[in-house]
Amino acid sequence: MEKIIGGVKRDCYPLTPAQMVHMYTLGLSPTAEIVNIGTGQFLQTKLNISVLREALNRAVERCETMRLRIWQDPETGELWQYIMPYENRYFEYYDFSELEEEKAHAVLQKWTSQPFDTFRGELSRIVIVSMPNGYNGYYFNVHHTCMDSCSVITFTRDVMALYCNLMYNTPYPSPMTSYIDSVKKDLAYEGSKKQQRDMAYWHEKLAQPEPIYTDFTGLGRLLELRRENNNPQQRWGKLSTPDGAGNTITYDLDAESTNKLIAFSEQYDIPVGVIILHAIRTVLSKFNNNETDITIRNFISRRSTVLHKKCGGVRMHCLPLRTIIDNSKTVLESMRIIKKEQQEQFLHADYSTMRYYYEEKTKYNYGDDGTYHSISFTYQNASIKGLVPILKNIPFKSRWYTSGKQPQPMYITAMHRPNDAGLTFYFGYQTAVATPEEIEFLYYFAGKVLFRSIENPDKTIQEIIDMT
Repeated sequence: MEKIIGGVKRDCYPLTPAQMVHMYTLGLSPTAEIVNIGTGQFLQTKLNISVLREALNRAVERCETMRLRIWQDPETGELWQYIMPYENRYFEYYDFSELEEEKAHAVLQKWTSQPFDTFRGELSRIVIVSMPNGYNGYYFNVHHTCMDSCSVITFTRDVMALYCNLMYNTPYPSPMTSYIDSVKKDLAYEGSKKQQRDMAYWHEKLAQPEPIYTDFTGLGRLLELRRENNNPQQRWGKLSTPDGAGNTITYDLDAESTNKLIAFSEQYDIPVGVIILHAIRTVLSKFNNNETDITIRNFISRRSTVLHKKCGGVRMHCLPLRTIIDNSKTVLESMRIIKKEQQEQFLHADYSTMRYYYEEKTKYNYGDDGTYHSISFTYQNASIKGLVPILKNIPFKSRWYTSGKQPQPMYITAMHRPNDAGLTFYFGYQTAVATPEEIEFLYYFAGKVLFRSIENPDKTIQEIIDMT
């Protein structure tokens, strides 16, 4: 739809359901940096800064969401998005090579806490930087309505491929796809037969008996809520903070251990994400009196086609993965139940996150900020490793920075590192609901359960719990 914005006609489109999740988060937060994604991409080699500037400009030109703007109609309050025409940018350069490494990263983390003006101007910032120990590259901060982590990785791949083409005459990368085409497909979903099938699936889930909240610290929070509400049968929990103040703690799983996990995945045809989900749900069972009904909020990227893989934007929907698994089941039986449940969920993941949780609240009549999950999870199987052969033997670092705010009380992201393909676990948490000690405790037991499980796939869940 055409709109006059600043005296110029723009082709505008409504925001998608995935974007509206972040606008909802933004509306609840007193400060706007809660929707920032900050990353750094660094190679341990000397870079040609002028060539990197050109590569970044070409990547911005090829990726529509790097030129995305959001506009709110002053008369109706409606939200619209549009793409600005490409204009050449001059990316600043900062030399931090003489600083201690953590001090340099602290500067970039501080930059990540600087909010964008959502309705005015650019929604991303790129700065070329030299880091300590001979690493060079760029820092990238972007508004979450423009990109998710998959988009950030895809954009990084494009920058690297373009740089290598300009520097070393490697093959020119294939084009990015149209974000607007992706938006049109999302908007056409409303009222479609596919939406009706998805609605039937999720309504069938809501017809089940009420789930139960399982906290990552144990039974204490649910029992306290039951006392506060004078309701010994209450099954929903509550995890919320007024300002979203948060932090991120990172744990690296070494490459050898990661390879054991991947080998198990290949041997038994169990996705790595499912193996990790099995470990998380088993720990939640252990911490909550061996509860068998576990719900984890599952983040799904919805990028099954070439259009959606290379269009940028945010395509994450976050929906509950509820599994009821008796602890007499074996590890393999449990993982296969989770795998089946997740595969079905993937088929129906286009359903609006906001709509589902409204329907869940209406169905079970829980209070404001009520929930049945204490942990949100996503597995990112993509990395930057091996993108361009000429960079294969150059050490590479990818760093994700916190803005000081977290939209999720506890959000675990598992992502492969670019240098050795080992797994890194990012625990994003709100400081009002978790402490570093509690997160370390959670990671320790999740790791124990994970490796006890892949070493003993025929043992029961209860035996794995008892072993840890």
